[in-house]
Amino acid sequence: MTRVVFILVAAFITPSCLAQQQELDSLTAVLKQYSKEDTTRLNLLNSLAFDCSGINPDRGLALSDEAIALAKKLNDQGKLAAAYNYKAMNFAGKGEDSIALLYYRQALHIHEQRGDRLHIGTTNNNIAIELVNLSDYPAALEYHAKAYAIFESLNNKLRMGNSLNNTGVIYLYIADYPKALEYYLRALRLFEQIGKQQLAASTYSNIGLVYDHLKNFPLSLQYQRKAYALYEQTGNRQSMANALANIGNVYQDTDSSHKALEYYQKALAISESIGDKRGIASAYGNMGIAYNRLPDFPNALKYLQQALDLNTQLGDKQRTTEALNEISTLYLNASDAFLRQQGIPLSARYDKAAGYANRSLSMAEAIGSPDIQRDAWESLYHIYEKQKDFALALPAYKRYVVMRDSVMNAKTKQEVTRKEMQFEFEKTAAIEKADREKEQAVSAEALNRQRIVKNAALTGALLLLASAAIIFVFYKRRRDAEEQKTAAEFQAKVSGTEMKALRSQMNPHFIFNSLNSINDYIDRHDTANATLYTTRFARLMRMILENSEQKEISLAEDLKALELYMQLEALRLNHRFSYEITTDGSLDPESTLVPPLLLQPFVENSIWHGVAKKQGGGKIQVRIKKEGSMINCIVEDNGIGRVQSAREDNQPPGERKSLGMKITMARIEIINQFRQSKATVALYDLDQGTRVELRLPLESRF
Repeated sequence: MTRVVFILVAAFITPSCLAQQQELDSLTAVLKQYSKEDTTRLNLLNSLAFDCSGINPDRGLALSDEAIALAKKLNDQGKLAAAYNYKAMNFAGKGEDSIALLYYRQALHIHEQRGDRLHIGTTNNNIAIELVNLSDYPAALEYHAKAYAIFESLNNKLRMGNSLNNTGVIYLYIADYPKALEYYLRALRLFEQIGKQQLAASTYSNIGLVYDHLKNFPLSLQYQRKAYALYEQTGNRQSMANALANIGNVYQDTDSSHKALEYYQKALAISESIGDKRGIASAYGNMGIAYNRLPDFPNALKYLQQALDLNTQLGDKQRTTEALNEISTLYLNASDAFLRQQGIPLSARYDKAAGYANRSLSMAEAIGSPDIQRDAWESLYHIYEKQKDFALALPAYKRYVVMRDSVMNAKTKQEVTRKEMQFEFEKTAAIEKADREKEQAVSAEALNRQRIVKNAALTGALLLLASAAIIFVFYKRRRDAEEQKTAAEFQAKVSGTEMKALRSQMNPHFIFNSLNSINDYIDRHDTANATLYTTRFARLMRMILENSEQKEISLAEDLKALELYMQLEALRLNHRFSYEITTDGSLDPESTLVPPLLLQPFVENSIWHGVAKKQGGGKIQVRIKKEGSMINCIVEDNGIGRVQSAREDNQPPGERKSLGMKITMARIEIINQFRQSKATVALYDLDQGTRVELRLPLESRF
């Protein structure tokens, strides 16, 4: 079931909620003192109705009604159209899209009569948003195309970006991921060009949804957190709720239902506080899914039924079909005791589940949603299989496979990757060009400033004492040259160490062994393990490449990559060792920052030179503890130990020092110089095995 919260951008962009509230208070005070029914009062009413749309939609509706009445009395068609627009925006803020659509159409009619092209475009954009919420995707695409053509002819980059972002939402709804990503990246490029951070946030969130669909959960979470941070800065509560819901969805997709529920509940609280019915319905649906997975069937049914009722009331066919299919899954998997509590005979379980799945399928076919059709066919396949009705199960399974492959296939993945790489290349080139131009400007200014200072100093020095001035100038030049040389050497050392660190993570032996393991599974026709190994291997390679680009990443992200590496090695070695990763309860892994990939070489040594050579089951423990202003990262194994390992490899004890170890020591030296810290590495020979303790300065994201 799809649970994502897409971020659509209205053509009328509101400022931050704090700025809105300040403006709202100011305008309210002015309105109370101004009772004359003229154009000034009409402008005040329209401005207040606009500001209320993101804060207090009920008050906004009352203000827009007064504005409509006054505009008609004054026969001001332009401001009447604006009042209709703002009334529609306030209905949309309450999640009442069908009513909002009626008022947008009234505004559009007036704009067309007056030939106001800009407002024709903005109203077309907003009509398209309401059509998306009502699941009429073909009509929504037509209105967005009309809006974009107008904005492009006016060279209005702000509204062009809005239109592109909203078009991407439609393509994501119909599971055309390459097309969705193309529109999002085009929108993001425009928003970044004009410095609209709030709108860039909406695009970050939507890009995160694409990666969630593509099962790239770390990258999805990264984009959603980036979006939430920007929304929090601007105080946009509705968008904050959407981002929180999407973060919860990523945790739900990684089987962390309890964590997901925390974010869903936060999103629900915000939506209830602003009266956003659509946001409330979305939160109900998400919480129903999470409880269904735990499993907690009473709460799951409670929230799913609330989501179904509210989405039906709102006319949101997309989320209605999702709720129907999830309820079908609930009845299929529910315990016998729960069904008895609901008064449902056990013999009626499958008919009940099939009824909801068929309703979901019929509605999904009507709105043209391939991913929900896929989910519905999968549900029907499982229902028929449980009934042992194989005559129906086989066709259902075939339809599920067809729909699954149409939603996600190799060509789709390749196209998404190509567009992503193209965007990143263009963005990097633009940044490099800007940096070069900045450096040239700074250098020219510095040279000019240095020339002025030098001339003044030289003139003054000549008047006082020529010899002293000459000595000073030569001394300063020599010192500057030495400092520049030292800085250049240190920067070269940093760059070289970073490249060596990356190469050490991409150990050829590990890569070749992994590929050989995959080949071995294929030769043995063990497709399940071959697929599992390939998927995890690809995820690890991607994580290493992404993390190695960062100076610091969260401890949680670093431990995920480390655990994935250990999973692969355990699988390759036929589970000859187990592992355990624990963190101190006083540490928050999400906000604690560490240099990436520092622990991996030590874990690699434990595997290759410790537990892999041990007879019987080996174990590796990774423990992260807070010690004052430092964190202590411990890697401990019960392998054969360094002395015995060196003896087996015909090396004198104590002379083994791996490439990964050397690089890690160099990185720690750089960390100490940058931060003026005292990071250390210590190795201990145990009675059985080896322990490494890596102490790093405690750094927090906040």
